[in-house]
Amino acid sequence: MDVNIDLSNLPDVILPKFYTYLKDKNRYQVYYGGAGSGKSWFVTQRLLLKILVGYKLGHIHRVIALRKTQPACRQSVFAGLKSLISDWNLNSLVEVNKSEMIFNFSNGSQILCGGLDQEEKIKSIFGLTDIWLEEANQFTKEDFYQLDLRLRTITPFTKQIFLSFNPVSKYNWVYKEFFHNVNKKATVLQSTYRDNKFLDQEYIERLEELAAQDKNFYNIYNQGNWGQLEHLIYSNYSIIDSFPETYNEVIYGIDWGYNAPTAIVQVGEKDKDFYLKELLYQTKLTNSEVIEKLKTLIPSEYRRKRYIYCDTAEPQRIQELCDAGFIAYPSDKSVKDGINYLKMKKLYIDSNSKNIIDELESYSYKKDKDDNIIDDPVKAFDHTLDASRYAIYTNWGVARMRPQIII
Repeated sequence: MDVNIDLSNLPDVILPKFYTYLKDKNRYQVYYGGAGSGKSWFVTQRLLLKILVGYKLGHIHRVIALRKTQPACRQSVFAGLKSLISDWNLNSLVEVNKSEMIFNFSNGSQILCGGLDQEEKIKSIFGLTDIWLEEANQFTKEDFYQLDLRLRTITPFTKQIFLSFNPVSKYNWVYKEFFHNVNKKATVLQSTYRDNKFLDQEYIERLEELAAQDKNFYNIYNQGNWGQLEHLIYSNYSIIDSFPETYNEVIYGIDWGYNAPTAIVQVGEKDKDFYLKELLYQTKLTNSEVIEKLKTLIPSEYRRKRYIYCDTAEPQRIQELCDAGFIAYPSDKSVKDGINYLKMKKLYIDSNSKNIIDELESYSYKKDKDDNIIDDPVKAFDHTLDASRYAIYTNWGVARMRPQIII
C-alpha cells in the first residue's frame, strides 16, 4: 500500500514545550507535572508519530499502552488514541478492535491498550518496541521492572518506555527511580497547564481556584511540583473484585457536570455496609444524553423502584429525569454532616471504578493560612465522591419521608 504521509505541520499540532522532545532517544521518557499540561496527549502523539515515521522507513512498531486497570485504560488511553487517529484523518490506515482495544495499522504496526489487571493477556504479548505507563505512579516498582524486561526485541530503532503522571507524592517508586537518583538513560520533563495553549478557560479557572483552597493541591495540580497529600478524608474503604449478588437496597447518586464530568455512582447496601460502583464519568453530556445513558445503566424493571439522588444545583435536570420515568430526588448536600456519616461506615469499592479510587486517594481537608487543618474538603477531583455522598447520606443518614412506590 503506497501511503503519502505529510508531517510538515507538526509545529502547529505539537505543543512548543514538548516539540524538541520528539526525537529524544533515551530509553526512559518521564513526563510529569500539573493537571491539564498536555503531557499525556504528547505521549499519545509521539507514539502515533513513531508508527507514521515507520511507514517511511519500513519499521514495524509494537506498542503497549497501559493503565493500572483495564477500565481506566479504556476511558483514557484507548479513547485518546482513537480520538487522535480520527483528528489526524488516519482511519483508512487503522483497523480498530474495540473489544480488545487494539489498533492494527496497515503496515503491520500495532498499539495494544490494556490494564495490568489483565495479567495473563499482558504476559502473552511479545515483540514490544515501546511501552507507555499512563499515571505511572499507580503502578508498582515491580510492575515497572517486569515491563522493562519485556522490552528486548531486536530492532533498528530505539526502544523506549514512556511514563506520564501527576507528582502526587515523593513517597513513590517513581521519585526514587528517576528523581532521587540520576538515571542517565532517562529524559525528564516537567509541564503545567500554562504549557497547554489548547486548554479551555473554565478548566484554567478551576486550577487557579486551588490556590485559595489547598496549597498542596495547588503545588501538585497547578504548579506541577512534587507534593505530599496529607489529611485524606476517607480511609474506611476497601477495593474489591467481586460484589454481593443481592443487596437490601440499591440506589444511585448523580453529580451534574458538562465541562466537568457528570458522575453517576451505584450504591448497594448490605448489612449496613455500602458497595460503590462507578457507572458514568464523562464530560460534555447534555441532560438528554444522560437520560439515554441511564436507560442503559438502570434496567427498566428497576426504574420505578430505585431512587436516584441528584446534585440540587440544576433542579430542571432532576425534573427531566422524573419525566423520563425515573424516581429522582434532590439530595441533601450537607458536606460536613455527609462526610462524617460516610466516615462511620464501611465502604467497598469496585476495583474497576477507576475514578472513585483516584478521588479517594486524593480527597483531603483544606488548611488555613496558618497551616491548620479545617473541616472543609478541597473542592477538586471529587465528582464521584460527591455523587456517593448525595446518595448515601440522603437515603440513610437523613430522616426523610418518601412516598411509597406501588407498582
